Amino acid sequence: MQPHPTRPAAVPKPAIRTIRRHGDATGGDGEAQRRKRQPAGSLDNVRVVFWEAYRHLFPAHAMAAQTSGGNLVISWSVQDDPHARYSYAAPVMLRFDPALLEVMWKSEARGRMRIAQHHEPTLREGLRGYDPFTRFPNARVVCIG
Repeated sequence: MQPHPTRPAAVPKPAIRTIRRHGDATGGDGEAQRRKRQPAGSLDNVRVVFWEAYRHLFPAHAMAAQTSGGNLVISWSVQDDPHARYSYAAPVMLRFDPALLEVMWKSEARGRMRIAQHHEPTLREGLRGYDPFTRFPNARVVCIG
């Protein structure tokens, strides 16, 4: 039986499941697919490596969350500090270059950690002059990659 000339050919169900599980059939951006499966705020396998590599730069009780756009937001409670005007420190947001993320996804675990550590000087420079107790809290945005 010939397909109808104005209707697209049906895609078999196993192919649809594969596309949903692994991204589009053209090998397109799996990053968007991976983000869709992440619970809100939890870190994916790449962002958790960045957090592990950089957490020593922040207080021990600092917390990191991943935004829906793939950025990492870091903040911590400052309620007990006498200089604090607000309950939490002004957040630090890490934005990642898409090419860097792609390299990270393709790397093995040890390679990921080395890549993240290689970018630590960028974060240190981005945090220069950062004041968690600022009178008008604005997020400090640091681009990595």
